[in-house]
Amino acid sequence: MFVLVAGCADALPSEREQRVVDALADDNYMWSLREPALVAKKLTKMRRGPYEWLRGTASLYWRDLTELGGARFETAFGDPASSRVLLVGDPHPENVGTFRAADGTMFADWNDLDAAGYGPFTADVWRLATGLVLAAASDDAYAIELATCVATGYAKQIAAGAPMAIGMGMQPLLDKELTKASGRGDVRFAIDELAPVSGGQRYVAFGDLEPVAEDGVLEDTLLPVGAEAAVWIDAAVAEWAARRGEPATVKLRARRIGAGVSSYAALRYNVILEGPTSSNDDDQIIELKEERDGLVIHGLPQLESPEWTSPGDRVVDAQRRLQSRRDGDAMLGYAHLGGLSLKIRDREAYQRGIDHLDLAALAAGNASKRTQLLELAELLGRLLAGAHGNALTLDGVRGASVIAPLIAGREAAFTGEVVDAARAQAAQVIADHALLADRDLAALVIPPEAR
Repeated sequence: MFVLVAGCADALPSEREQRVVDALADDNYMWSLREPALVAKKLTKMRRGPYEWLRGTASLYWRDLTELGGARFETAFGDPASSRVLLVGDPHPENVGTFRAADGTMFADWNDLDAAGYGPFTADVWRLATGLVLAAASDDAYAIELATCVATGYAKQIAAGAPMAIGMGMQPLLDKELTKASGRGDVRFAIDELAPVSGGQRYVAFGDLEPVAEDGVLEDTLLPVGAEAAVWIDAAVAEWAARRGEPATVKLRARRIGAGVSSYAALRYNVILEGPTSSNDDDQIIELKEERDGLVIHGLPQLESPEWTSPGDRVVDAQRRLQSRRDGDAMLGYAHLGGLSLKIRDREAYQRGIDHLDLAALAAGNASKRTQLLELAELLGRLLAGAHGNALTLDGVRGASVIAPLIAGREAAFTGEVVDAARAQAAQVIADHALLADRDLAALVIPPEAR
């Protein structure tokens, strides 16, 4: 446990402050030992606002949920089968993004399954509703409406017992994102941004792709890869390619820093692969991202399971099972080298995520914009229910078969529980952020031996 050092002898930390710091210290310990400067930037990024704080404190959410209690859908927590549902793990709105299926269809679905594993389905529903409230609610009445829409959408879709596919024409904001992703993917924006062609040769555009933020956080920066890292990157790509049964030749490599909040300090590498010909036109771009063990909390079904050989295997398997289509990423796979586990995915611009600032803009807009956000909340509730309901649980049955009977006939009670939980958890996130927003989090969280 890491103990807060007060600036004054009588300025002892509150019990809550100590709890938050302990959770952050535990969650970032290994990264702190490896790259404390990046962990410090992650903590700075979290201080920007309550939504960024939410994104960086998923482990604290699970600790609070299981250790402190609070508003609960008691039937779900007391029912073993419904507590072994495959979860997204951290389904806040920015973890929804765009994909291009094998037949060219663009669709939106869950795009970050880092925290995926088995647990009570209600925990995912609350997390989604809390994220929408924090991202967009300008008043309590609207917050209640947003959480209600999430619960209503979830209940409807779980009763239908079918996966939920989000395509064009279903919601204006998602239509905008799908259109932008399709256009950028078609012109191969991502590969040309990372590795433009000059004089007939590709080269990596090392440096800041976006300006460094005023708070010192690297927003999108490419760094060279050392010789030792290049060796294991190539080995990881070879393992991934062998599992796919297709050859892969590494052409260029770069480390990318800036993405995410919770995973800001994780290793991420962008790799350019030689295409079928020697032409630059058919080169491909993939991302290798470090994955860690799922969260393990006493008293809760573990998010790790013997069925998965590594964290990368878990994340990839969960994405395939929880998404509405299994062909949303032709490059999806994993590699495991020693103690390092990697998820590997397509890095082209067909994949992009929702920005919570766009949600805030809808909430601050006119009545039509605010209605659009309520419609989005219901749609995302349906998307989550489709994922839970279609995936097999730890017991090998479809999630809908154990979830639907618990909600049927008590939809109003379920909605009330979701609303209560979302409001309470949003208030806690806001309070935690305010409690530590002006503190030197790096000094509190990063262990002395790593500074």
